[in-house]
Amino acid sequence: MSAGAATSALPATERWFIRRGLPFFVEDYRSSTDIWTRATPFLAVTFLLQVGLAAVQLDSLWWSLAGLGFAAIVLVVYGARNLRAGRSWWALPTRVSWPYLAAYVVGPALVVIVSNGPLEDSLGYVFQSLILLAIAWVVTRYAVLPLTFWAVRYTTRGVYDLYRLATRALPLMLLFITFLFVNTEVWQVAGTMSAPRLWLVIAVFAFLGVAFVVGRVPGEVRLIEASAGHDEVVSACQGTPMAALAPGLPGLGDPVPLTPRQRRNIGLVMTVAQLVQVTLFAVVVWAFFVTFGAIAVSLSVQQAWLAGLEDVVTYVALGPDHGITAPLLRVSAFLGAFAGFYVTIYTATDGAYREHFYDRIRRDLETSLYVRRAYVAARRAEGA
Repeated sequence: MSAGAATSALPATERWFIRRGLPFFVEDYRSSTDIWTRATPFLAVTFLLQVGLAAVQLDSLWWSLAGLGFAAIVLVVYGARNLRAGRSWWALPTRVSWPYLAAYVVGPALVVIVSNGPLEDSLGYVFQSLILLAIAWVVTRYAVLPLTFWAVRYTTRGVYDLYRLATRALPLMLLFITFLFVNTEVWQVAGTMSAPRLWLVIAVFAFLGVAFVVGRVPGEVRLIEASAGHDEVVSACQGTPMAALAPGLPGLGDPVPLTPRQRRNIGLVMTVAQLVQVTLFAVVVWAFFVTFGAIAVSLSVQQAWLAGLEDVVTYVALGPDHGITAPLLRVSAFLGAFAGFYVTIYTATDGAYREHFYDRIRRDLETSLYVRRAYVAARRAEGA
């Protein structure tokens, strides 16, 4: 194995793990070199926005120019440090230590102070910067965005699973849920909810569904034990950044133990994948009832069901006495959330679906484990 090949393959493999929502598969996963560096574009954009707002919101033009001048000095100093290190002017840092983070927090506040702004505004920018740092750390540490995009792609590639789920769960559920849809009490309860209360109800269904899924994940994770020989690992690495290195690596037949943090990462991937699928199913149910209600339930009937508790506000008219109304959207959202919760329970208890869904995602995660085995072997060989 050449040093150049390993040097290019290892970072590419680490990015491959992150794109699949498995950042903790990266060895020596640290905040300074792996988390804050990936969050740097977001931090740079929000830093410039905060500095600009801190400078131009003041009444005095001269003080605003002074604030912008201070911000320009900060950027020039950063660019000069890059040039001294032999990198381009705007190159992102390869390591983000506490001085960078401190500058991100106090920079906008100093602009306010230099611009002769009130102390309350400077403290507000410090608090705002700390919140943005916390959000960036959580989202980047757990690769929330790559994990979500991967789960959506995984679900769209398995459209047949969604169709199979609908044909299994939908018939009996539709009989029950359609009865609820034409029930006066449901319209009086769900159709008159305020937006915050409706979202709170949906959040309760989502929380119960997540709790149910998470409770079953540890048992499924224990089944993902990658026991394979050298040739199987090499075959699994095809199409990945480790494809060229894997055939020449020693020790690929030996499993690499998972840390508790890595097991939790696998559980998170399985949970998000199932929840994205259930969410798409709930959206389909919501769209069905919006369409069905707009065609079948007239505005006068909706008004009678609501019994004067809520005005029927029409958003999209489909004739003189039909259309998409605010109560219809609320009732459909309520029933869609209920359907998502129902399907979450169904998928965890139906043996055929569990076997099909979990076998598929188990194979996908085992591929990641095999690639990790090659990745660890390559790091070991490079160190040797």
